[in-house]
Amino acid sequence: MTFSTRSAPLSRVSSIDILRGLIIILMALDHTRAYWGVTSFSPTDIEYTHWTWFFTRWITHFCAPLFVFLTGVSAFLYEQKVQDKTKLRNFLFTRGVWLVLLEILVITPSWQGNYDTVVWQVIWILGWSMIMLSVLIYLKPKWILSLCIPVLFLHNALNDADIIEKLSQFSWLWHILHSQGAIHFNNSDYSIYVAYPLIPWFGVMALGYVVGQVYIWSPPKRITYLTNLGLGFIVMFVLLRATGSYGDPSAFDAQYHGINAVMSFLNTHKYPPSLQYLLMTLGPGLVLLAQLEKITDTHSLFSRIAWLKTFGAVPLFFYVIHVPIINGLALAYTWLKYGQPINMLVEPSKLPPSYEPSLILTLCVWVLLLAVLYLPCKQYAALKRRSNNMILSYL
Repeated sequence: MTFSTRSAPLSRVSSIDILRGLIIILMALDHTRAYWGVTSFSPTDIEYTHWTWFFTRWITHFCAPLFVFLTGVSAFLYEQKVQDKTKLRNFLFTRGVWLVLLEILVITPSWQGNYDTVVWQVIWILGWSMIMLSVLIYLKPKWILSLCIPVLFLHNALNDADIIEKLSQFSWLWHILHSQGAIHFNNSDYSIYVAYPLIPWFGVMALGYVVGQVYIWSPPKRITYLTNLGLGFIVMFVLLRATGSYGDPSAFDAQYHGINAVMSFLNTHKYPPSLQYLLMTLGPGLVLLAQLEKITDTHSLFSRIAWLKTFGAVPLFFYVIHVPIINGLALAYTWLKYGQPINMLVEPSKLPPSYEPSLILTLCVWVLLLAVLYLPCKQYAALKRRSNNMILSYL
């Protein structure tokens, strides 16, 4: 890969917006399932799940890695637009701080209705990854790669249990850095749950920033590179998964047969994202991104998927409003059906014995949600295009 640091400013890239829009609607599916399709088993527990529940959950695994990666790509594109690293640094840092605060102050209560436990999820990790990237952008691309590649490829060699034991009362630090878990405070019911540790997520964003340079190449060269990189990731995933040599704490179980064998092969570890998980998700995502570059030149095909750009252009706006809508609808539904509002995400034990999870109901609510939010997202995207107000760029 030949790196270049200067080019003419770039306009908005349709293929990125379309892919980001696809990510957003899949994310909404997962969040709808979390409230409307609560099951007594994990959807990815092969011993108990059904393949329909498994793949409803599995397809959404692509969301976080690709969104974090594309955020890095977008950071590079923004740098080409402003032609000023200081402006990029300031934007990344201030937006990162804003996202961290948004996660704590707004997103957490929209999920669960209180602050008893603050859950640091994807918005939190996006914020901190942007803050870290605001420093890394001053390094040459090869040095950024020399940092993020080991983070992505070697973090599975870390022994979380051993490190947590050695850190003792400072084990909370390792939960923030690498091991998903709860942070409790003495003599307090308040706690923090770290769902998305820093490692390796910041490395995914840094990789996206470096790969973003392909957008100053000619389209044929860019398409070829993205395709080859994606296929390379897929091949690495298949080899690592098939051999069970490295890269995921849950090995593929060859004793399964049929659809269960397929599910076992694809059932990689998300929290924190294993190397195999990242290869499995980023690989196809890069290939799809390359194909979208071709489709945008074919107007008949482009017109059929262009609606995804509406969601892809305002992802944070969608995120902030979609969770309370899903939650609110679920509370109203349970109140009408069971006589009391139940937050099915955090209080599933309150569901009566008559409750049965319904994937069809989940899918219907998901489609309804997208239909309801399409027009507000379209109007907000139009407002952002018309206005030069910097504040709008933060939502």
